[in-house]
Amino acid sequence: MRVLIVRLSALGDIIQGIPCLVALKESFPDWQISWLTEAPHATVLEGHPHLDRLFLLDRAWRRGAANALETWRALRRERFDVALDLQGLFKSGLWSLLSGAPRRIGHGKTRELAHWFLNETVSDRPTFDPNYPLIERYLEPARRLGADPSKARYLLPPASESVRAQADRLLGPSAPSRRRIALCPWSAWPSKNWPLENWRALAAALAPEASVLVLGGPENRAEAEAVFARLDGVDQRVGSTPLPVLAEALRRCHLAIGPDSGPMHLANATGRPRLLMIFGATSRRRSGPWGEGHRTLARELDCQPCFRRICPLGHQACLRELDVKTVLDAAREMLFNAGP
Repeated sequence: MRVLIVRLSALGDIIQGIPCLVALKESFPDWQISWLTEAPHATVLEGHPHLDRLFLLDRAWRRGAANALETWRALRRERFDVALDLQGLFKSGLWSLLSGAPRRIGHGKTRELAHWFLNETVSDRPTFDPNYPLIERYLEPARRLGADPSKARYLLPPASESVRAQADRLLGPSAPSRRRIALCPWSAWPSKNWPLENWRALAAALAPEASVLVLGGPENRAEAEAVFARLDGVDQRVGSTPLPVLAEALRRCHLAIGPDSGPMHLANATGRPRLLMIFGATSRRRSGPWGEGHRTLARELDCQPCFRRICPLGHQACLRELDVKTVLDAAREMLFNAGP
C-alpha cells in the first residue's frame, strides 16, 4: 500500500499530524508512506524514520507553475493507492486529487469545499469543533485504513551531531541544579498572543529562579530586542534557531510557556518539557498539549473560542484579563512542585 499524507501548513498543524503518520507506519510497517508539505516547515519532517519520502512544494507554487508541475509529475510516478487530506482546504484537496490516488480520504463539510476533491469522508464534524482534539481528528483517516490508534505518538527525526552542537552553543552553560524555562510568546495569530508587557513581567519574575530562554522566529526579532532588552538573567535568542535546533533546545528545557503555536507544539513533540499553554482565540480542548503533566490557562469568556485571527470584538479581553500572577503561579507550581 502506498499512502500520501497531505498537510501543507502550518507548523503546529503539521506537528499534530505526526501521530497519524506514526500510527499508520507502526500498524503497517510494510506500507510506503509519503508526505506532501510546503517547504518552510519541511525540516520538521526531513529524515523522519517513518517517512519513506517527503515531497516539497515551494510556498509560491500557486504563482509559478514550474515547481507545481515538477511536484505533480513526481507524485504521479509514485502511483499512490490512497491520499489522506489532513488539512481540509482547497489547496490540500486539490493536491490530493492531483496525486492520482484512487482513494482520497478526509473530512466532510470542510472549508473552501475541499471535500469535493475526496471520494471518502470519515465524518462531518466541524473543522473547528472546540471540544474535539485536533490530533484525534487527524487520526480519523488513519482509523479508516485500519490503523491502531493506540500506536499514535509523537516522534521527531533524530537530532544530528551538528544540531546538538548548535543547541549547545545556543543554550550555553547552565548550573546542573538550575531549571531552564523556554518562553515562546508569539504565534501567527494576534488573537492568540498574550500582551508583550506581560511576557516581560513574567520573564523578569522568573529569571532569579531559573534560566529563562526567549525563543521565536526572525519576524519577532525586533519586538524581542525591544521587550526583553536589559533584563538580567533572560537569554533572548529570537530569530537564531532553525527548526531542528529549536526542537533540540526545547527538549533540554524543563518548562515551556506560550500560546497555541508551532514552537509550543514542537516542544510537546519532543516529549521533554512540561507545557504551560495560554489560550485566547482557540480552544484548549482542541489544541492543548498532548500527554500528561501539562497545563492550560484560559479565561473561558462567552466569546471564547472565536477561532478568528483578529479579535472580532476589538478588545481581546480573553488575553488581557489573564494577569501575570496567574501565569507566574502556575509556572512556579509546575517548575518546582512536579519533580525533575
